[in-house]
Amino acid sequence: MTRRVERRSPIGCNDQYGKLAEDALVEALKSRRAPGESGGISLDTRISELVEAHLKRLHEDGKSPATLTTYRSAARKLAKYSDSLRVGEATPGRMNAVIRSMRQAHGAGMARHSRTLLRAALQIAVLDDVLGANPVTQVDRIQSAAPPKGAPSLDGMQLRDLIGKLRASEACQAADLVDPITLLAATGLRRAELLALRWQDFNEESGTLTVSGKVARVAGEGLRRLDGGKTKSAGRTVPLPLFAVAMLTARRGRDFWGEQPMIFPSSAGTHRDPDNFNKQWRAVRESLGVPDVTSHSFRKSVATLIDEAGLPARFGADQLGHAKVSMTQDVYMGRGKVHPQVAAVLDRAISDE
Repeated sequence: MTRRVERRSPIGCNDQYGKLAEDALVEALKSRRAPGESGGISLDTRISELVEAHLKRLHEDGKSPATLTTYRSAARKLAKYSDSLRVGEATPGRMNAVIRSMRQAHGAGMARHSRTLLRAALQIAVLDDVLGANPVTQVDRIQSAAPPKGAPSLDGMQLRDLIGKLRASEACQAADLVDPITLLAATGLRRAELLALRWQDFNEESGTLTVSGKVARVAGEGLRRLDGGKTKSAGRTVPLPLFAVAMLTARRGRDFWGEQPMIFPSSAGTHRDPDNFNKQWRAVRESLGVPDVTSHSFRKSVATLIDEAGLPARFGADQLGHAKVSMTQDVYMGRGKVHPQVAAVLDRAISDE
């Protein structure tokens, strides 16, 4: 089979007669290996093609749309530094230079995503017997300059004070933040789970919510409600404190909000964008006296209240939809149960009554 092999002059070099490009081509031909077992990959295959192949596999394997969106964004930025590189040129030094360039231009987080993509892409070449070893495994992991600060948690008094300020805030009422933030404090749901809730998921009689999906932005499709969640334990039924049941009952009786299939829709009656929800919360939280509190803070707050009440960690894992607590609890204890004690703890901590 005839294959086209080409090399270019090094960037920044004045190669008027193409001698440097010719030397690079001769060197590449000397070290050229036959295509791998599939016949579709060789040392001349562009690394960017393998990155796309890896992303396609992730999609076929049912990887989270949110994760795919993040990786595709990283792949677009990565192409600027790696698009001309071929598998045969993937040395540890070159891969390190690409990843460091990504860090300098786009930060440590994007550099980590790039390292993950490059490692997975070149592993395809390894498994196809084109490369003897994966050069990215020899590149040091990217470390942040400082450890992540993490979202702060609130105690019961702070949560009660915050909900009081929420109810009194005209800005929060106008942005429809009072009810969803109240439910976050009452349940510890993930933001995407909260915005995926439908009225059919609310059982007023039993005082429970069924968590069965999440809202995510899918490339080429826009915002969608997806069945399932972040982990296998994400699908669950959670008990509600009495103040949350009262809030949802009142909301269902209101014009527009109670007429939509979603409990917390956008003002246009469509799925509410988690990113827009975050922006709206960031715009008001300083005026409420909680400038650093994020939607994730409420998950940590619920977990802390459960722990301080002396309830088993298993209760917290079931409430929050975590996949694991410990090997003993996972293997030897029942999981996925509804624990009314959690709702009682939150009622005592937050409710005004």
